[in-house]
Amino acid sequence: MHSLKPIFCLLCLCVFSLIAPAHALDCQNGTELSHSFDSGANWRFCAVLDDDHALELQELHYQAPGDISRKVLQHLHLGQIMLHEHDETSATSLIGSNKLGGSALKTLTSSVCDGELQTLGQPDAKLCSTVRPTGLMAKYSMRPGLQGEQYRLFSVSAYQGLTLQVMIGLSEDGRIAPSVTLSGRATSTTNNALLGDAFTNPINNQREYGTRATLLYTWRMVFAMNGDQKDDIVEEFNFELLSAQNGRRPMTVTPLSTETFRNINRDAFRGWRIKDSDGRGYYLDPQKSGYSYTDRQNNWAQFDLAVTAFNPCERHSIGNRQHTNVNNDCEGSLDDFVDGASMVDSKPVLWYSLSRVHRPSSEDYPVIASMVSEFELIPFDWTPTSPFEVVR
Repeated sequence: MHSLKPIFCLLCLCVFSLIAPAHALDCQNGTELSHSFDSGANWRFCAVLDDDHALELQELHYQAPGDISRKVLQHLHLGQIMLHEHDETSATSLIGSNKLGGSALKTLTSSVCDGELQTLGQPDAKLCSTVRPTGLMAKYSMRPGLQGEQYRLFSVSAYQGLTLQVMIGLSEDGRIAPSVTLSGRATSTTNNALLGDAFTNPINNQREYGTRATLLYTWRMVFAMNGDQKDDIVEEFNFELLSAQNGRRPMTVTPLSTETFRNINRDAFRGWRIKDSDGRGYYLDPQKSGYSYTDRQNNWAQFDLAVTAFNPCERHSIGNRQHTNVNNDCEGSLDDFVDGASMVDSKPVLWYSLSRVHRPSSEDYPVIASMVSEFELIPFDWTPTSPFEVVR
């Protein structure tokens, strides 16, 4: 009997490690929040309303039903928003106090937040969390399909009449969906028909030209899927059409082992995967990217993706040192950050950009119809089998 005690204690320890409450997160400049779904899936993270880039999630952990809690991202936030009105020679950066963060953050009320208002320890609530159904999540055999949910957090910023809702959706199955929604009031007009779109102003019934604008949203994602280990890798997937092989599309996988810029190749269905040493990870499919962006002053803006090694100073792509007076070592642009350095023994950082063109129309007056720019990180191989097959 005595010989069984060590084995019994070991089994108890293993069970306890799976059911014990998760330790508190190290939220140095944020507030710990969490959400549990009916299935047992759970998200935990530190929520921050940054003075420069507004909403940020830090120390992001996901727990599938019956599984342990796993850290997946260290930082997730906007690294830049570029607003280029077509009658101007250069774009405006919206990263910075009083543009996206700071006093630009709007105080939210129940009229715009149909969920829970989050104060994050401040006098006013400037963050909203909601839960929405996502439809069919999984179906097994002849059993009824499982319906999923998504936990959403968003902040709202105001800039010169425009309204920018920065949102991050955390789904029950581990998906992560960052997005920015543009709305508000269009106030810019032009006399040049080549740079604007004609509309009838409903206020004075006059024919005017609303200035076209292009927006570039760049998200910064610091992956940490193996905790504090520095062995996550980034791979690029391509499916080139080979006429010599009867139209087949063989898959090629290329590791991105140095800091680099990459563009979308729609003909090859190009995408990127970030995984840890055990093969678990996330896939970024740029299927919702439909526009390109050019900028004479910022070379990095013409690329859809940048991959860099983690550096806590490289938080925003503010501007090129050749064109701006940058004196702080923690400021610069992706043109400075991407220098071909090795990704070995470093956490990978992905800077993913989406661009949209706003072409004013009569329907945008007095309020712009909401224009959403979003993408999704899709998880894979976190558990040996689907954790949702037996939960209901």
